[in-house]
Amino acid sequence: MRRAREIVGLPVLCLKNGNQIGWVKDVVFDESSRKISGILLENAHIFHSEKGLPREVVAAVGKDALTVRDHVVQKIQGIKWSQKVGNQVFTQGGEAKGTIEDVFLDDSAENIVGFEVSDGLFSDLMDGRGAILQADVMVDGKDVLIVEDQVSPWDQGNEGGSLS
Repeated sequence: MRRAREIVGLPVLCLKNGNQIGWVKDVVFDESSRKISGILLENAHIFHSEKGLPREVVAAVGKDALTVRDHVVQKIQGIKWSQKVGNQVFTQGGEAKGTIEDVFLDDSAENIVGFEVSDGLFSDLMDGRGAILQADVMVDGKDVLIVEDQVSPWDQGNEGGSLS
């Protein structure tokens, strides 16, 4: 498992011609499938904010670089990672659980596995950050994440807890 934050800032290398074509500026998620739809590049003067590389051309997401099979630029639909960070997390009963600090991805960096949640700096220092698994999410809206009432990001076991 990896965090979306670890991908942002990686150099993007093209396997077809060996060129570095930019850096990862943002990761874009398809809201309906809960998968990565593409990446936006930092090489901004030739890319508009909604244009980037589709997930299908990504060959690998390594520790030090992201490699792509071809340099194919197209409009990427979905919500950006940078737009998810800071969104509030609530239970269906209306209890605040904190804010999203990061998005957890599977090892292939293709699917959303869950969310890293913070309840503020003091709580982060005392208890660490928590996690909400994708299976516990009822609604993943534009501004808020709504989870089942019994879910707590800081409980261990099946009801959330630390994924780190």
